[in-house]
Amino acid sequence: MKIPTLLLIAAALLGALSAQAKDLPFKEPFSQTHAFDANGALRLENVNGQVEVRAWDRNEILIEGEKSAATEEALKHIELEINVSNEKADIRVHLPKRSGFWASKGANSGVVTFRISVPATAQIAKIDSVNGNILLEGLRGSVTAATVNGRITSHSLAGDVRLNSVNGTISAQFGQVAKGQSVSLDTVNGGVVVEVPKDAGFSVHCSVVNGRINCGVPITLQGTGRHDLNGTIGDGRASLRAATVNGHIRIDGGKS
Repeated sequence: MKIPTLLLIAAALLGALSAQAKDLPFKEPFSQTHAFDANGALRLENVNGQVEVRAWDRNEILIEGEKSAATEEALKHIELEINVSNEKADIRVHLPKRSGFWASKGANSGVVTFRISVPATAQIAKIDSVNGNILLEGLRGSVTAATVNGRITSHSLAGDVRLNSVNGTISAQFGQVAKGQSVSLDTVNGGVVVEVPKDAGFSVHCSVVNGRINCGVPITLQGTGRHDLNGTIGDGRASLRAATVNGHIRIDGGKS
């Protein structure tokens, strides 16, 4: 992951200035449900706030959550742009602008949290956040998610996965691994934890700058150095790439 220095500085400052939802007194919940294809694609762009996406057994998408702001006027100016068809859902958050970059904490700030349920085989085309954690559960379709300040936690994944954070840990647990499946996990300041099923097969490529790499499952090593690990787990039918600058990487074996 190549992140310009100025972007890293700006992201850290923005994260320090942003208010948490629990600190903001004015709140407004929202909820809507739509018919959604089993292979439909979800895209979401958020600024401040946690995003949770979970699988369920309906051909519907449930979009719910809460808007929070420091003032009633600011709450009115938080805009949710939600466009849903049977094949795709596009969600964007527009927050009221601050009067200046150095505005005090809470001035014209806003937080939007999301709890979204989709069919298990839906495609998570992109979840993009600036300040907020991302939680993913039970998704069997492809998943792409990124945040600047926040951790990404995922459970029972089964498709192609691409997860990126700048300041945050990435945790990915897989329920099954298919031939040709591709997994890419990148962070700058944070660790990477991967849990794979007992019968997993991966071609593994891991790298760290300031940290160590631990593999708790049998692996055939190939050209491993001080800051990298390359090898094959099982039959190598899928690919796993993990990288961090400041943090550790750990690969563990699951129970099934």
